[in-house]
Amino acid sequence: MKKRNRNRLVVVLLSDLHAGHKLGLLNPDTPLMDEHATPYCPSLNTTQRYLYNLYLAHIEQVADLADGCPVILDVNGDITHGAHYAEHLSLVSVADQITAAAWDLCPWYTHPRIRLTHVRIIVGTAAHSWEGSAEPLVANQLSQMYPKIDTRPLYHLQQKFTSQNDQVIDLAHHGPFPGSRKWLEGSIARRYLISAMMDEIVDGVAPPILYARAHYHQYVHVGPERIRQNGHDIESSLVITPSYSGIDDYVRQATRSKGKIDHGLVALEFNGGLGEVYPFYQELDIRTKEEL
Repeated sequence: MKKRNRNRLVVVLLSDLHAGHKLGLLNPDTPLMDEHATPYCPSLNTTQRYLYNLYLAHIEQVADLADGCPVILDVNGDITHGAHYAEHLSLVSVADQITAAAWDLCPWYTHPRIRLTHVRIIVGTAAHSWEGSAEPLVANQLSQMYPKIDTRPLYHLQQKFTSQNDQVIDLAHHGPFPGSRKWLEGSIARRYLISAMMDEIVDGVAPPILYARAHYHQYVHVGPERIRQNGHDIESSLVITPSYSGIDDYVRQATRSKGKIDHGLVALEFNGGLGEVYPFYQELDIRTKEEL
């Protein structure tokens, strides 16, 4: 079904690309240079090839959803992997990781069916970005490559859409934990959301229509939650975006040997206001199976 409407807008939320990691997102056309100044393009391992093909498939799904309407891309943190965990890197130098991260985003700029208007790159974890340096460098490189697209690095962002009844979304990399047990998934996020809404309400400000968080490589969507104020219900939701990165020893330890990981993005469809939330993701079982 065609979705054409003059007032439609699609906002894409993605995060945790971890460019430079041996299991991070990597564009095979990325132009790199070895220690002898010889140009080359990287070879992808099995995980990187799976992630990049999945990423391109999700971009096509966004193009289908947008159907010619404007698209805003919000990259919510950890666009590079940094140098803190050097043993996990496939690209060690700062220059290579910055270039790889920029080229990871190039398909959004060049896709013939995507009317990209703005790109915002949110600063993520300090250990993955040389204390917040990576995002400005990536944004600067993309601005030089595609000067007609408004590309900027930011920290904690509140984004107001004037064409969508001035609705606001709130973006920051770090937020609530998805849940330590299956039956607890989303419970902490829901309380985080309600607290964030109340913080705004007590200041006399309308809460954002949606809060976007990342970092945990798992898709979570809670809400809409409703709080009544002066006889009116105020609604807001929260999403935690999945990633485009594999799981290494550090992440396996931090997640207590999590057996599955989510790869993908979230697309928000606005039509005079926030309508549908579309999660384009795939759950991957990372356990080794054997039969004896």
